[in-house]
Amino acid sequence: MITPLDIKKHEFTARFKGYDADEVRALLETIAKDFEEQIRQNTQLSERLKIAEERLNHYRLIEKTLQDAVITIQNTLEEKRKVAQQEAEAILTDARQRATEEMSSSREHLAQLRSEIYVLENQKMQFFTRFRGLLRSQAQILEAMMEAEDKEMPPSPTEPPPPRTPPDAGADKRWARKG
Repeated sequence: MITPLDIKKHEFTARFKGYDADEVRALLETIAKDFEEQIRQNTQLSERLKIAEERLNHYRLIEKTLQDAVITIQNTLEEKRKVAQQEAEAILTDARQRATEEMSSSREHLAQLRSEIYVLENQKMQFFTRFRGLLRSQAQILEAMMEAEDKEMPPSPTEPPPPRTPPDAGADKRWARKG
């Protein structure tokens, strides 16, 4: 490679009617300065290019790291979403199972209560029937006692006898089951 110093020191051979030596030297001096400036600029550009390439490599490394981090985060989020979905499904399954058990238990309890109500209503009807029978028998005993007393004692001439209604006629209506 030719250097600016080579250009400055280059000697041309002299010829008859050749170029003006001072003019050639001035041109060579100018070319050498321009060439030296070009070499200096080339060196600076090479240094800047080297720095830029180092930065580019650094940014590429950062970009790669960020891409890896994004992929890792996406994978983690996907795993967390799957786990959350599985947990939600487990909670729903458990809730449905508990609801089914509660519903079954409530139905059984309702059936038991209905059975108890039926038994109690039957007992109530039996009580009313027995009580009605008791009242009738007591009314008959009372009637028999009143008739016996009427036979023993004649009615007084000033008082009319009280009207008699059958004692069990009103009792039947009052104690009759409604509904």
